[in-house]
Amino acid sequence: MTQIGFSGVGIDFGATTLFSDISFTVAPGERWGIVGRNGTGKTTLFKLLTGELEPTRGTIARAPRLRVSLLEQHRNYGTATTVWAAAAGELADLLALEQSLVEQAAQLAHDASPQALARYGEDLERFEHEGGYAVTSRIDAVLHGLEFDPAQARVATLALEALQVFAVLRQRAG
Repeated sequence: MTQIGFSGVGIDFGATTLFSDISFTVAPGERWGIVGRNGTGKTTLFKLLTGELEPTRGTIARAPRLRVSLLEQHRNYGTATTVWAAAAGELADLLALEQSLVEQAAQLAHDASPQALARYGEDLERFEHEGGYAVTSRIDAVLHGLEFDPAQARVATLALEALQVFAVLRQRAG
């Protein structure tokens, strides 16, 4: 089964043809990257992969429920020092909610008022609904798939390995 297929894809910007007649497929489990000089269309190709851009000609087919993510070449990782913290950055709110639930649970031993119980119940429901119980394992799985050791890899390592733009393709969990 093909995850992504390009067939005769080309893109023009005005009178300038950036590339034309690009055809390839990506199968499950394959890893790949694109290397080239600045200005040769690497980022544009990845924007086509993510669906951010549409080709001028040709077709792009994606497997159902496939999610393609783009890690920008110059990304701000904030205060993250590990690759795990950088990967979790977009899930920071969910991780903060998890920490809040831990703190609220401890406080319930001292304050089991209807307001405290209601807040805990609402936050717990939101945490469950947003997939909070699986968030840590999802981050670990993506990083292991990229061959990073989540516990060891530092952001500096990621920056060195991401000198060129690269994409992560993965099938969304059920």
